[in-house]
Amino acid sequence: MKRWRFAAVALVILVGAGILLDHLATASSQTGGLTANGTIEATEVTISSEVNAQILDIPVVEGQSVRQGDVLVRLDNAMTLTQYRQADPLTQQVLAIQLEKYTLRAPRDGVILRRSAEPGEVAVVGAPLLVLADLSKPELTVYVPQRDLATIQLGERVEVTADAFGNRRFAGQVVQINNAAEFTPRTVQTVDGRLNLVFAVKIAVQANGTLLKPGMTVVAHFGAS
Repeated sequence: MKRWRFAAVALVILVGAGILLDHLATASSQTGGLTANGTIEATEVTISSEVNAQILDIPVVEGQSVRQGDVLVRLDNAMTLTQYRQADPLTQQVLAIQLEKYTLRAPRDGVILRRSAEPGEVAVVGAPLLVLADLSKPELTVYVPQRDLATIQLGERVEVTADAFGNRRFAGQVVQINNAAEFTPRTVQTVDGRLNLVFAVKIAVQANGTLLKPGMTVVAHFGAS
């Protein structure tokens, strides 16, 4: 039983070490530079209502591309519309602004990532109805040990690869280097792993359409010529 427990503890330590290596930048024997794993991220916008009203229609589905200004959600405006028709001109100006809130439009070009409401349900102020992602400007964040930080410069070119696209390389650029160190990743099980100070480095990747999706695992290659 003691031997089995020792083996289990050893396995946990090895798994923790593997997680650390998977997140941190490591020296590459092939290029002499640094490589680091990361996950593609995209700017996400949550679409919610400014009024409480029943949902009449959501003419978009998950994965659908939309353009800025496209209608995403139509809400029941019958009561406000009736008030508008019966109001004096001054009040109508106020109600006209209110009526615009019953049609939700895309604030920017993007792709519908999540749809969390259906026609017939009631939209509550502030409750998320849709999540829109701008895939034209993907980013990823990697973690670089402090011993390697001096080798990375703001504005430096980076090449990004993804298993899904074989040897194809996407151009990237270092756009942010955190000024403060942190103990990352937080899931590391070993004491030594948790004591490693690292710096978060953000990389902007050239889109090449919408090939790179949020959540896709990629590898950043520093020192690209």
